[in-house]
Amino acid sequence: MHRLNNKSIKKNMKSFTKYLVLLAALFLTTATFGQSVRDLRFNEILIKNTDNFDDEYGRHVPWIEIFNTAYNTVNIAGCYLTDDTTGFAAGKKKGGVEPEHWYRIPKTDINTNMPQRTFLVFYLDAQPLYGTFHVNFDPRTSKTNYIALISADGKDLIDIMYYPKDELVDSTVSYGLLVDGQNDNAGFLHQFTPGSTNEVTAKVSKQERLKRDDPYGIGLAIISMSVVFTALILIFVMLKLFGYSSKKISQRNAKKSEPATAAKVADVAKTEVDEFQITGEEAAAIATALHLHFNSMHDEESEVITINMPSKHYSPWAQKELTMKRTPIIRK
Repeated sequence: MHRLNNKSIKKNMKSFTKYLVLLAALFLTTATFGQSVRDLRFNEILIKNTDNFDDEYGRHVPWIEIFNTAYNTVNIAGCYLTDDTTGFAAGKKKGGVEPEHWYRIPKTDINTNMPQRTFLVFYLDAQPLYGTFHVNFDPRTSKTNYIALISADGKDLIDIMYYPKDELVDSTVSYGLLVDGQNDNAGFLHQFTPGSTNEVTAKVSKQERLKRDDPYGIGLAIISMSVVFTALILIFVMLKLFGYSSKKISQRNAKKSEPATAAKVADVAKTEVDEFQITGEEAAAIATALHLHFNSMHDEESEVITINMPSKHYSPWAQKELTMKRTPIIRK
């Protein structure tokens, strides 16, 4: 029974380990999927650029800024930038040709790797031969008022930014997200910030806010202890549940194995009895030997010791000449 319980416990441990591995793999897969090109967001756009930010050739052209909201490096290479998503509805390619105004970001430039929480600027000048970050369309001549980011397979819309094209007539005003990466909070920006955060106003850091709200650290200590004790309680409950389930499974397996074990014991006992069965001749021989041993063939002694002595009591041990030394003879 003890051996069966050990086997059941080992089996349960293997199952528990398997489930943990599956959960870890699912968590890693979810984390990897969650922090990818899907975390990229349009952050700021400037249409009328006359005298502020210029490209590597010294030209003042429209530009758009993309922000990596993830906390790991994301490579934007292979994705599409476009101002016309009509080709998106029909598919990525038609007859092997990319849809018009779809700019595929090259995979040969290492600068397409965006570290965590960083910004990347693309120039909207319709001059893709000028480099990796020059697209093949210009919003000044576009018939639409949006720019979209499409996945590398041409099937998923990662992000899209609609901008008030007719109102962006001032070269000192851009349009973008008031808080980096938050699409629901967009507006005009009177301080354009290509390649950096849009939040130019002073912000109170978390450390300063915590120091202000909890100067003695009492709240932080309470929260920390609560987290620790909560984790310990959860671990205790999980171990209890695991032990209870293991015990129940062991008992169920033991009940299932009881009939088989009883049958096996009966078979062993029957086999042992069969092995000790003897024939009639062997039994008669054993009975005869026992009868002779306890009756006719057994000697009876009188328990009296008889010593036969000769008529003349003589013993060489009584000779004096053997018990005494010779008298020394002195010769003159």
